[in-house]
Amino acid sequence: MKRYVYTNQKGGVTKTTTALNHAVMGTLCQKRILLVDMDSQGNSTWSLGYSPDTLEHTVYTVMRKESSLEQALKPTYFDPQTGRFFDPNQKGIYEMLGLSSIDDARRGPDLLPNNIIASNADMELAEDPTWGILLQQLLVNLDAYDEIHIDTNPSLGKLTVNALYSATDAIIPMTPEAWSLQGMMQLARVVAQARKSNSHLRVGGVIFTRVRYASHQQVMKQVRDVILPDINQRYPGLDMEAFTAVINEGASFGEAVNNRTNVILAAPWSPVALQYWQCYIELLQRTNGLGLSKAMQIYQGLHARYQEEERRKQQRKQESAKGGI
Repeated sequence: MKRYVYTNQKGGVTKTTTALNHAVMGTLCQKRILLVDMDSQGNSTWSLGYSPDTLEHTVYTVMRKESSLEQALKPTYFDPQTGRFFDPNQKGIYEMLGLSSIDDARRGPDLLPNNIIASNADMELAEDPTWGILLQQLLVNLDAYDEIHIDTNPSLGKLTVNALYSATDAIIPMTPEAWSLQGMMQLARVVAQARKSNSHLRVGGVIFTRVRYASHQQVMKQVRDVILPDINQRYPGLDMEAFTAVINEGASFGEAVNNRTNVILAAPWSPVALQYWQCYIELLQRTNGLGLSKAMQIYQGLHARYQEEERRKQQRKQESAKGGI
């Protein structure tokens, strides 16, 4: 079973977006997927339909032995028409979405939610001498899942270290900007330290996201040609590489988040969605993950639909131009 952790101490680099999209794509590939929200902001929890601050049982309370795993685990559901995730216990939600019952919805990945209660984790977990492996103890025996995706907060604190200690592969989303470069060496050092306690941990790679400027191309080249070779020389065995697939910036990002869905469901054959499928396929290839052929089959179908839509747009433009003559 693969346990992917998405980590970067810098905020706004699409850790949550990438973890969510990969988890949803895994579900669409008919795999059994769990998403673990290790960020006290609860953005993954909210995006999958639940209101974080109303939850009594979370991954953090399970780690603190204040809840059982069964109490914290949540199924997720989305409207097949809009891709919007929703809390099945929310009053009036079915009428609002136009669903007659839960049977009209589709299942998403399972969720271990989180909320603001975990914001004091760095102080509270210090009281437990086994604090570093608390999440590992929860996840190691969850054989019901094919993949586990772990979203982390923008820090290198105890929650993120727990995630690294429990993972098989570390994925590093990165917006290719100068400020992002400054923390790369520190992040590499933390991952290298985590590997001393978690021998299963490997680096799946750096994913460049929200790419749009010419300067971004220069930064990506610097990371590939200078930063990553330097890191690998300092930390032998880390073998950090950049993904070939990159994710461009797009308006569909914000639109999907605001509607409590994601680009994979809301705009399935959009360029950004196709880029995420390319990224997910490369992730499976890099880590020998399950379901590669199914992911490629879905991607090829969506790409064909995209090409057809583009052909129709071009045809309409040509017809409009002829009509204007």
